[in-house]
Amino acid sequence: MFQDRKEYRKNFSAEGFLYVGGEVLKLGCYDVSLKGAMIEVEPGELLSGIAEFESLLAEDRRAEIFVEALSLAGEVDIVWVKRERQRIMMGLEFRDVVHNAQKLWRRRRGYRKTESFEVDLFIDKDRYSAEGINRSTEGMCLRVQAPASAKIGAPVKLQVNQLGFSALGKVVWVEANDLACRFGVQLVIVK
Repeated sequence: MFQDRKEYRKNFSAEGFLYVGGEVLKLGCYDVSLKGAMIEVEPGELLSGIAEFESLLAEDRRAEIFVEALSLAGEVDIVWVKRERQRIMMGLEFRDVVHNAQKLWRRRRGYRKTESFEVDLFIDKDRYSAEGINRSTEGMCLRVQAPASAKIGAPVKLQVNQLGFSALGKVVWVEANDLACRFGVQLVIVK
């Protein structure tokens, strides 16, 4: 009897993020199996309707997903997209995902986009020109090409003109040597 069943599916509700077509979209995850998931996505600025999603899928079906409640992050293929009762629904197939990761470095609190950007950084009374390595809605990884006075818990001010925002935050980790300093910043107030 077990062999006659379709794969096991679990119905529940969890929120997360989908990175597709150059933007991060909020999602609601309702149905998950070992191989994939069914989600509802909120329209974005570029991908705002079914026509835009169908056009994108004709070019590329890959996306990245993060669902905190499942400790799930990784790459997916978008198998189908449809409008259902004024909602945009998608079927996803998992490609390379991490489930219930135990190591802290694998348990991100949000999607991290790898990109280079410039940051004016103020720590105490020191000003640095920093390079952004990656970012999420909750924080970013920065690199300074000189030793920096960054200590864990230190308050920081950031001006990110390239991305159009300024923020207050705090240093949450530091890796330094004689030539450079790399550190993680948690965003507390974004303006």
